[in-house]
Amino acid sequence: MFKVPLAITIVLIIIALIAFIVVIKSTNLEIIDRVTSSIAIFACLGGGISATFVVCSYIHTNFAFVLSLKPSLLIQVTSVNKNSKPPSNIPITIIHYQNTTANEFTDLTLNITILVANREVDISNLFRPKMFMAAHDSRNRRFETLSLLSQQGIDVDSETSAGNPVELKTGYIYTFNKKIEKRNGPEYKWDADIQCWDIY
Repeated sequence: MFKVPLAITIVLIIIALIAFIVVIKSTNLEIIDRVTSSIAIFACLGGGISATFVVCSYIHTNFAFVLSLKPSLLIQVTSVNKNSKPPSNIPITIIHYQNTTANEFTDLTLNITILVANREVDISNLFRPKMFMAAHDSRNRRFETLSLLSQQGIDVDSETSAGNPVELKTGYIYTFNKKIEKRNGPEYKWDADIQCWDIY
């Protein structure tokens, strides 16, 4: 935080010292003029240093205020089993996402990607793109894991049996201060033994 004002201060001091040496060594000035000029140089130095720290402090304060307006999203993926005809259970994926700040999203887009055997399958269409999300809003999206991935051409049981890990990556994009912000969320791996997503 203080690197810039310190650097500027050092430059100002060097300039003031050079000016002071020039004044002291000047043969065209009377002693009283040298003293007056020296006082003026150091007065200007003090004013320049004060102004530097005031301006830099204002810039950092303003920057911190702008950052305080930035929203942030918490994404969590969990799994539950929906009981069907015994003894079968249908694994359900629940994607929970929550605005953890007092600031709203105006164009939030979630990115959810499945990775398996050098393939990437985008399932972000489960969510509406560029959606509005109010402060502290919390939402869930659930789907039948095996069924949805099967529709995308992924046989989870076959892939895991073949030793290919099935991974789920999360992230989101939004606009803040007229700039596109992209954030990566947690990543998960499918545990075939207990039929759920494990974070890693």
